[in-house]
Formats: sequence, C-alpha cells, structure tokens
Amino acid sequence: MKKVKKYKISRRLQAPLFEKCQSQKFVLREQQRTPKRRGRGRGGGILSDYAKQLAEKQKVRYLYGISERVLKNYVKKAVSVRDSSAEDTLGELLERRLDNVVYQIGLAPTRRMARQMVSHGHFLVNNRKITVPSYQVCDSDIISIREGSLRIPLFESMLSGSFIRPRVGWVSWNARSRQGAVSEKPVISDDIFSIPIILEYYSR
Repeated sequence: MKKVKKYKISRRLQAPLFEKCQSQKFVLREQQRTPKRRGRGRGGGILSDYAKQLAEKQKVRYLYGISERVLKNYVKKAVSVRDSSAEDTLGELLERRLDNVVYQIGLAPTRRMARQMVSHGHFLVNNRKITVPSYQVCDSDIISIREGSLRIPLFESMLSGSFIRPRVGWVSWNARSRQGAVSEKPVISDDIFSIPIILEYYSR
C-alpha cells in the first residue's frame, strides 16, 4: 500500500490507522480541518448511521490488515460464544492474532511488517514454525524467533541492545530466554474504533 493511499484512507476514516499516519504532521493537519468538513460525507450531507458503522468496520480492517471475510467470520464466532460478551470475544480474536501479538511484543515495528515476517516463517510457537498470521495465540503458547532468523540485521540489532519493549501490558518478553507470551487477557490497545458499532453493522 502506497504512502499516499495510506494518508488518504486515514483522512477519509478520520483515524491514524497506519504508523506513518501517526506523525505530528498528520495530527496537526487533521486538527486544522474544520468540524464542518470533518462531519460531512462525500455527498455533502451528515453521515448516516450506516455510513458511520461502515467507517468503523473499515477502520478495523485496515488497522489489522484483514479481509472482509476474515472480519465477518470473527464477528460470527464472537456472537456465537455464550460464556462471554460478543464485544470482549471479538476484541480477543483480533488481538490474539499471531501477527498482532508479534507486533505488540515489539518484534516488528508495524503490524504490516509483523504479518510479512510471520508469513516468511521467522517465528516459532511452542518450537513449531507458524506461517499463518491469523493463528490464535493461547495463554500457554511460547513465541520465539526461529534460529535461522536470528542473523537477520533487524533481529540482531534488537536483541544485541535489548531494545525489545512490549507495547501493551498483556504481553511479556523474556530477554534472557528470548521468548514472548500472552501473559494476561488481551484487551484492545487502540481506541480509534468502536466494537459495539461494528457489531451493529453486521447485525443488520
């Protein structure tokens, strides 16, 4: 996805969905836009409830880099779970994705890169190579870097200086053993979208 396209998507959905769109320049430009301009759709009118729901759904898709089919399946599963709220379940399904956990641990600078690194087989889960970014990480799973990947400059620089810092509190990283895990119940770390509104969209 080109840089220009990322900025256009983030501006259209009024949310910093990509790391490059979280810069001070982007934030200042968004703050300078008038409320009138921000609150109107392409046709010049106020956004309808459907348009708002659609925007929230698109935010999640772009943020996690998932397809419409994948998100729809997550929603179906979340709604079908009886011993937990659909909101909590959907949040966990999104956050427990292997590519997202790798990103949250600090083993990749962006979710997009984490997805590519998982697909290329750089990570192990319980000493088994996993190349599926959507793999759901359980509390007992141990995530580590594949031995052959340790020589990659990115990993060498992070590990040599102990620069790996978890971005959220529900993941952990052991610098000595070079292992990471989901240490607590995952919670949505980004507050730029609304899960209830997304559930409303799919309940139509």
